[in-house]
Amino acid sequence: MTGENDDPPMPSDEELTAFIDGELEEEHRARLLDLIERDPAVAARVEHLSRASLPYSEAFQPLLDVAPTADLQRMLDGVAAPPVAANAVVPLTRRRLFGAIAASVMAGVLGDRLLVRLFGTGDGDELADDDGGPDREHHWHGVVAQYMGLYTRETLGAATPGHDAQSAQLAALNRPLNLSLTPEAVEVAGAEFRRAQILSYDDMPLAQITYLDPRSGPLALCILRRSGTVRGVEQEMRGGLSIAYWNGPDHAALLIGRLPPQDLTAKAEAVRGRLAI
Repeated sequence: MTGENDDPPMPSDEELTAFIDGELEEEHRARLLDLIERDPAVAARVEHLSRASLPYSEAFQPLLDVAPTADLQRMLDGVAAPPVAANAVVPLTRRRLFGAIAASVMAGVLGDRLLVRLFGTGDGDELADDDGGPDREHHWHGVVAQYMGLYTRETLGAATPGHDAQSAQLAALNRPLNLSLTPEAVEVAGAEFRRAQILSYDDMPLAQITYLDPRSGPLALCILRRSGTVRGVEQEMRGGLSIAYWNGPDHAALLIGRLPPQDLTAKAEAVRGRLAI
């Protein structure tokens, strides 16, 4: 028996997101419009989801280009998806974005920015040093070590970009970091430059420059724009990875890889001297 005070169930966020993105059939959309007008809680949820709209397209288009979106759509809708031409332009919506991310996790192509956010989950998620003690100041080292632990030679198997391409990638890091990085300044002896990108850690700009060392595999130079006490190069181990790290007045930096600690530290000292941070 239904009482006069019984409320209709709250629509799922997937339904409401599809409503916001204009993906619903007209009849379904009309029902939700009526519910929004009658139920303040539903209206508030729609407003919240609408405010969550961000310029995802530019940031995540490379991810969507490689994600198995047709499989994803079948997973989301539970029905067979119509065939899509390989060169078709499909509008980016939040359902497609989040589904592409989920599919990309299975395909092993999750973007690094997302990994940083997934691994850096807040104050209750401090990582520990190898001796088990909490290390809040160096928490970002653990975040970097976690996603670098997923890298393989194949991850960085693309050819080394040319000098102009390297310069262009590094230029995108200079403004948020307030630095003047060049291919020469970030060169790591014996390793080949692969990619430079800007990430975010705890709302601070975090640059990642990746390399492929023919002996040990992936390496990364990471620079965090954060003020602190100036310290020389020190060593630690995280997840089987060697880390050589140091602090400047306005930046913290580290070099991470599977090289022996003394070799990695020597490379880090050379980079630190050229960067002057």
